[in-house]
Amino acid sequence: MVTQAGGLRAPFPRYWLSSFLPDFGDGVRLAAFPLLAVHYTRSPTAVAAITAVQGLPWLVLGAGAGVIVDRTDRRRVMVAMNIVQAATMAALVAAILAHGAGLWLIYLAAFVTGIAAGLRGTAASASVPRLVKPADLDQANGRLIAGRIVGNELAGPAAGGLLFGLAAVLPFAVNAGTLGIAVLLLLTLPGVFQPEPRGPGPAPASRAVSVRRDLAEGIRWLLHHRDVRDLTIAVGVISAMDAAWFAVFVLYVVQILHLRPGAYGVLLAIGALGGIATGAAGARLTRRLGPWPSLLLAGLTMAVTQAALGLTSSVIIAALTQFASSGAFALFNMTAVTMQQRLVPAALLGRVTSLYGTVARGTEALGALAGAGVAALLAWRLRARGRCDGSPVIRIGPSRAAGPP
Repeated sequence: MVTQAGGLRAPFPRYWLSSFLPDFGDGVRLAAFPLLAVHYTRSPTAVAAITAVQGLPWLVLGAGAGVIVDRTDRRRVMVAMNIVQAATMAALVAAILAHGAGLWLIYLAAFVTGIAAGLRGTAASASVPRLVKPADLDQANGRLIAGRIVGNELAGPAAGGLLFGLAAVLPFAVNAGTLGIAVLLLLTLPGVFQPEPRGPGPAPASRAVSVRRDLAEGIRWLLHHRDVRDLTIAVGVISAMDAAWFAVFVLYVVQILHLRPGAYGVLLAIGALGGIATGAAGARLTRRLGPWPSLLLAGLTMAVTQAALGLTSSVIIAALTQFASSGAFALFNMTAVTMQQRLVPAALLGRVTSLYGTVARGTEALGALAGAGVAALLAWRLRARGRCDGSPVIRIGPSRAAGPP
């Protein structure tokens, strides 16, 4: 290992920055995609489906992403996927400038970047144990999660909306630029990302047989390891519920809290601050309580805060619940990812991480579609009563549930 116990020293800060820049770029892009889409459609479902499209690649990739990560130098995977995303954004910029963009192209770009993000996220999560000692994993994951929240939920979306207001191409150009800088940073890291040596045994008859064998090995390990299996089930439920209720949160802000739509962004920012605070200080809490009590505390906090939102019309209480809820999600993420990295054998970490991510992002996509359906139904009912102008009700940003970004 390249760090000393109790401190996240070089090269971890460079790795953190190489992760934060794509996260920030993702936040910029995720805010800009719906803004671009409303130029081509006014359907709430069609606009909100962009979030779902970016999660659907997880249903296609499955543990296959983990097979690639476990067989390949993980830094090469991250570099390659950053380049794929940057090239996709560059192509979208060219299409916008040539007035050739359309809804179909936005969906295609969202799908391609979703595939690349899935592979990059799996490789990134599986790479952390190569850079820090086991005792420092919780602290390292806390820092990474805090950076992800800043990029995906706070600074990135704010910058995306501002840049789009200046010119439609700017958010996507900035996203491509941040990915390019991240590639350069990754290339400065030491060569500690090589795949684990394969165990003894007869060589498979073909590549297809080899892939199936590796997939089966990862699935079999997950199904027989109770702790990681239960974490995977839990994150599936959390992802679906988070994506579904968050899709209609803007309606709650306008119709229940009676605030202007701009207050929606303020409440999201308050929630992000809770996640950042937990990401920075959560390691001390998990070390004091232990992993399972920390997960239980996070789950109870999520349930209580979301129930409180449904029982109040107080802006102050809503802001406090957002802060606490985001903090609980960050605590769950940090604890769950750290447990995986400590419990899963190094040779299987990519496959188990991708299975975990498949459940998290796949259920997020289904939850987002369900939430979009509810949003469309509520918007239709409000229009029928003359209380809604028909503007799209969308959720901007990825689920906060645990899993690779």
